[in-house]
Amino acid sequence: MKTRAALILIIPAAFFFAISFAAPLIMVGRLSVYTLEGGREVFVGLRNYARALADPHFLKSFVNVFWFVLMITPVSISMAYWISMLLQHFSHRMQGVGRFIVYVPSLTSGLIMAVLWRWILARGGLLNSFLMHFGMREIGWFGEQWPARISVALVALSGGPGLFVILFSAALLAIPDELREAAKIDGATDGQYRRMVLRPLLMPTILLAVMLTIIGTMQTWEVMYVIFKSGGPRGVCATPVYEIFMTAFMYGRPYLASAKGLLLLVVIGAIVAAQRRVEVWAGQ
Repeated sequence: MKTRAALILIIPAAFFFAISFAAPLIMVGRLSVYTLEGGREVFVGLRNYARALADPHFLKSFVNVFWFVLMITPVSISMAYWISMLLQHFSHRMQGVGRFIVYVPSLTSGLIMAVLWRWILARGGLLNSFLMHFGMREIGWFGEQWPARISVALVALSGGPGLFVILFSAALLAIPDELREAAKIDGATDGQYRRMVLRPLLMPTILLAVMLTIIGTMQTWEVMYVIFKSGGPRGVCATPVYEIFMTAFMYGRPYLASAKGLLLLVVIGAIVAAQRRVEVWAGQ
């Protein structure tokens, strides 16, 4: 009886999973081993995968993700940690209100944020006008490599650490108050309690936040398209999904783009598996 009830509950989710993920994955897998020659599809096996792995722009996009993660992760995780710690000093009702206020900015579309920051960072824009007012030179945010990377990081950070605040708050609520009381009895200061007790217990949440940042950065494309109309100067801001988008829709090579998409899926799966292994190792 329980098995039948469980199956009834699973069927709707399984149906939507099949439509939204499984069926497109099968279609992409089929396209990745074909190409178009003379107006008809020709089976080419793994040739598209070899071309994708030999594409310097596609490979460079993963290097770009590495730099973005280095810039974004420390700031976003630090903000989320300290905001979550601050909220612990309020009542449960005020904590809920605070988490809602912090989370709302993350609901803003990345496209809207990109348009806003393009206006702020443009030549003669708000930020450059502010810098020139204090006697500093105007910065070419869209034409120089590191300013371009910083501009993408600013767009990513402007959404706020809302999701991470929710994750950290949930992790902090799961930590029993007896640990703090025991630490105080042992003479530990607040700083020692945070460093020796809280941070090791929050390590799984930190690792999850890092993984979500990496995957989210890989999947970003609209910011680059709106701000640069390209992958940025010398392609330093292109991400894997942006490269897949350009290959499929701008260069008209959907078969190669399908192979790139599946390679990206493998990379994301490897990152998730690595995060789980590190989480288990950190918990030992």
